[in-house]
Amino acid sequence: MIKSVLKLPKSLSRRYRMARLIEGFDRKADSLANPKASGMPGGMHKSTIDAVLECPGLAERMRNSELRQLPANGKRAYFSWDLPSFLWNALLGSETLHKMVTDYLGPDARIDDLYVKTVLDGYDSTSEGWHDDNVGYRIKVFMVFDTEGHPSGTVVVPTDRPNIYQVRLADELARMVQKPKMDSRANQQLVSYNAGDCLTFDTNIPHRGDYSAGQGIRYCVIAEFIDRNKANALRGRAPCGPGQGRHNIIIPYLDLDVAKHPLIDNRLLKATSTGFTYGYQS
Repeated sequence: MIKSVLKLPKSLSRRYRMARLIEGFDRKADSLANPKASGMPGGMHKSTIDAVLECPGLAERMRNSELRQLPANGKRAYFSWDLPSFLWNALLGSETLHKMVTDYLGPDARIDDLYVKTVLDGYDSTSEGWHDDNVGYRIKVFMVFDTEGHPSGTVVVPTDRPNIYQVRLADELARMVQKPKMDSRANQQLVSYNAGDCLTFDTNIPHRGDYSAGQGIRYCVIAEFIDRNKANALRGRAPCGPGQGRHNIIIPYLDLDVAKHPLIDNRLLKATSTGFTYGYQS
């Protein structure tokens, strides 16, 4: 706790510096994007995996694949960036998702990350407190391909564009001292999940994980999309970039031309003998 308090001035100063940078990119996005055509009123859209990725039977295939892994060694969450080619093909081949992302974020949108996140309720995370992701406009696609019991949902406050990023000081301070705020807020919505559900939302709107309320398991793949120029400008200073900005991810050989796909940032792509690495190359 003492260390957290001592870090507060430096952490907050960085937040406010980044806010000015983010504002410039997001004001440009507001002039170029067409969020009203994206099908994301209030910055969110709830549907199914099969519908958004235009691939009937995809959620079932995900359930029956190696994506369905439980955390090991007493952990409450499981992460993996080892994603099969059938999922990459569906994700990059979906015109529905492509239109949603580019209408909302603008023409320079890219896929920024793709990973598995399986969560057992009781997961101890500051994500349970109200927050945004401190990067301005960014889309996350929660593909909940299976559930057990009654897993936790996601609480969001829908917010229309323009919604320029600002540091939410009270929420940030609470998270920094590991006492996240979980109060009820005006116009909040609880999004619950059944197997096959898909929540697409802008992580710039207030949201939090409801990990304490559920009693179950949520098997999920998360795709992230962001303006590529903003993400590169924030490199090392905000939580964006493939592998959460810390490591490259693998894209296997696919049925489509990865190097020419409009949602792939070629500056991050490097061919290998088995496909591509995607990330801030070392």
